[in-house]
Amino acid sequence: MTLCDFKEPTPGAEELDLPEDVPPLRAFYLYMSTGCNLRCRHCWITPRFVDGEPQPGDVIDVEDLRKAVAEAKPMGLRNAKLTGGEPLLHPRYLEIADMLTAEGLNLDMETNGTLMTADLAHHLKQKTNVNFVSVSIDGADAATHDPFRGLEGAYDAALRGLDHLVEAGYENCQVIMCVHHGNVDQMEDVVTLAAAHGAGSVKFSPVSYTGRGIAMHEGGEALGFDELMALNRYVNEELRPRAKVGLVLNTPPALRPIAELWRTKGRTGDCGVRRILGILGTGDIALCGIGRTMPELVYGRLGQDSIREIWLTHPRLLELRRVLDDIHAFPGICGECTHAKSCRTGCVAHNYVNSASLVWPDALCAEAVERGVFPQSRRRRAA
Repeated sequence: MTLCDFKEPTPGAEELDLPEDVPPLRAFYLYMSTGCNLRCRHCWITPRFVDGEPQPGDVIDVEDLRKAVAEAKPMGLRNAKLTGGEPLLHPRYLEIADMLTAEGLNLDMETNGTLMTADLAHHLKQKTNVNFVSVSIDGADAATHDPFRGLEGAYDAALRGLDHLVEAGYENCQVIMCVHHGNVDQMEDVVTLAAAHGAGSVKFSPVSYTGRGIAMHEGGEALGFDELMALNRYVNEELRPRAKVGLVLNTPPALRPIAELWRTKGRTGDCGVRRILGILGTGDIALCGIGRTMPELVYGRLGQDSIREIWLTHPRLLELRRVLDDIHAFPGICGECTHAKSCRTGCVAHNYVNSASLVWPDALCAEAVERGVFPQSRRRRAA
């Protein structure tokens, strides 16, 4: 189960120290290090590259994090995602995983896999609440993966890391493949590879127009509208029926086939941004990792500012809740869409990068409208 699949407790099952009009703070997204041992060409938060050496850059302070968890639990904190940069570069990574487990939090991790060892994988599986791990693999061979990840040997190291996790007992590992022109023809091969190595699912993430991915878009390496729509059909109608692992592709629900909406019961795969806080390796508390490149989406500092005060009073958070709740005021096609309440305009971080607005139509939906191919059945009828 990923954090996005977390089910809210039954009403009345918990008592939270919050005003009635404030949503629970359910998850911390911990961007544990500002460094990474790879230089991935698409990375949306542009961590510091350290030439393949395990130098973490700035990292989250353990004691400050411990205090933040204690402050946030009465407000509903139940989950944390361990990500980066590369989370395993944090010199006290295991101490943090153990501490969050002792606090009773459910944990996910996103990693490039290259630093995973057999001993670490067994510790995580047997002694922590790290219940779900995703490993990035962007091609079916080293010739495709390594140049994209910026380091020779990254492919073999990522597969070893995945193998260590599976051997430790993780049956639900997810392979994440960032799709672009250079590897789109290897999607089925990556699915086959993931199954052969014991992964439980593959998530396809087309390169987005953020961070280093902007250069790929401007250079014509990212998928365009027609290719993304073809990808949507291919994954859902051709590849999924014959895949031996689960497949995930988070396209806007308004553009998904009916059969896919039925299969997913309307789940959008969004991060639940109304109920999370991002904590960056620098100590900044932010909307999410986008705070690395958009400082106006930083709310405060770990160890200096109160989590409770931020959650209850920060103007950016209050505005975010207001605009996400007012679905009838959504701009453009989102204001007409039958999926507005579940989609809530998709990733607000990407929205902000593309439009300087947290609430804005997804680029795919906007272009579908412009081309006249947005499904009429997904529009609300005029009153």
